[in-house]
Amino acid sequence: MVGIPKSNRCTFCKLRKTKCDENWPTCGACARAGKVCSGARNNYKFVVNGCHNEEPTPKPGDADDASISSGDGSQIHDPLSRRASPGGTVIVDMKEYTAALGPGTFHRMRLTRPNRPRSVKYSRPTPSPTPSPVMSPSDRLAAQFISCLDAAAGTGHDMQIWGPSIRMIPQRLATESPVLRHVVELAVASWSNSQRDILSPEAWLDLRLHMQALGSLRKALEEPEQGLVTDTIAAQWLLQKLELTYDFERGANREHHAAGLTAVISRGGPWQCFNDLGLSATFDSFFNMLQEDVRQGRESVFMHYEWTTAFNRAIENSTIRPVLEAMYRLWVEMTAWPTLVRLVRILGQDPSDTMTAAELVLRATPVIEFLERENETTLKSLMESGDIFEVENPFDPDLFPTCYQFRDIDTAKLFYTHAMYCIIVCRTLQEANLVLENYAPSVIKRCREYSKRIWMSYPWMRTQRPLAIEYTAALAFSYEAANEEEKEFCVRSLEDMEYFRRPPPIGRWIDTTIMANVKGYTGRVPFIKTQDITIEFCGLGCRC
Repeated sequence: MVGIPKSNRCTFCKLRKTKCDENWPTCGACARAGKVCSGARNNYKFVVNGCHNEEPTPKPGDADDASISSGDGSQIHDPLSRRASPGGTVIVDMKEYTAALGPGTFHRMRLTRPNRPRSVKYSRPTPSPTPSPVMSPSDRLAAQFISCLDAAAGTGHDMQIWGPSIRMIPQRLATESPVLRHVVELAVASWSNSQRDILSPEAWLDLRLHMQALGSLRKALEEPEQGLVTDTIAAQWLLQKLELTYDFERGANREHHAAGLTAVISRGGPWQCFNDLGLSATFDSFFNMLQEDVRQGRESVFMHYEWTTAFNRAIENSTIRPVLEAMYRLWVEMTAWPTLVRLVRILGQDPSDTMTAAELVLRATPVIEFLERENETTLKSLMESGDIFEVENPFDPDLFPTCYQFRDIDTAKLFYTHAMYCIIVCRTLQEANLVLENYAPSVIKRCREYSKRIWMSYPWMRTQRPLAIEYTAALAFSYEAANEEEKEFCVRSLEDMEYFRRPPPIGRWIDTTIMANVKGYTGRVPFIKTQDITIEFCGLGCRC
């Protein structure tokens, strides 16, 4: 029988395949080598029905007493050679059988039945009433995704920085749509790669899974199913975040993703039923969709009354947190951003067009009033409740003695996004005032005030690297209101927030690049599809 010891050699001698002098407690070989001798090997072997450590299967022909079958078929009875373990299994000392039986071959001996009383009848073991369920591939993927979410909670690698909808995705993985599962597989692989110190950031994105996710997304967009719209929206949003964060060579295909999201959302009409995941994924994608509308020079599909009313009603009927409700209402109000930029571009072509300037003032004023009202109500209440508070600035105390701290990333996003949109609307309104010759120092003062809020948020947002890359947009918009020292701070902060991106998507952050982006997204210079940086140095436009 395989595994039955043939000698009393200690473990060290057996591994060296040398003879042991058996001079216990320490043999000569172990003494010379300075090893701790294991002593004589255990000569006892658990053998039950020819198998190790298993419950024996009773046979009808078994004898009442434990018997040993030798190679010639004869039955051997020797009660002195049997010992019962606490579990009832007979331990057979093979060496004793060797001495007693002579011609028997120990490697062919087997124990025919366990040692149990005759009065006790054999019964099969009762199966567990609740057997452990076998996890499906979707459940296993959901468990892996949740593990990634929990592993980095509260750090810069926490995927919840991307948006609250990330927590709602695992419960949707059991649906029939493969697109969300494939994107989540890519998210798990890419996030896990980012946690491995031996991999460079360029290797974080799993290219095989990326191509698989793109193929599934393309198929879902070509063959839409009404019941799986939520999965497609969530998958497209998550894929865009993954590309923006982990794909450094190509970057996010912003135009195609924004077009796909707009098509999927608008296909269902303004009065479609939004569940919490669909609503959150839609608004988590709003900034990117509005950015693309600005770059393309078109109005947002969602700025019309039917859509804004439907969105506000969906927000009111949802079960989201109050801070998210305030954030989503801010996104609804900011659907006017592409329209304001389009009007500024018209003014750039004809600086004497007072009608367009008046329309711009008419459209920008309600947005300014909404933002000021939110500042006096929502943001003020968050400060009073301690969700937003000031502490000493550990990084640049000479520049900003205090800085803001936040309860969580959602509160921080609401705070700096509100400030960023105030700056954007004020810059467009400033262009209309120039045409109308209406000097309004309050507009410039407001830009300065909200820019300072963004700068004072930097120490806390720095702890949310590398996933909080959307904060760089707020830093860029605040740059125009800064003095020379503050501009140096902005450049350092932008480079610090994208320290892991080699190279950054738009190249090195310098004054010319930053101002080209700020002016491009406020309509003062056009977007040009090129990678030639000289157009920004010459002030001709902004690369896209």
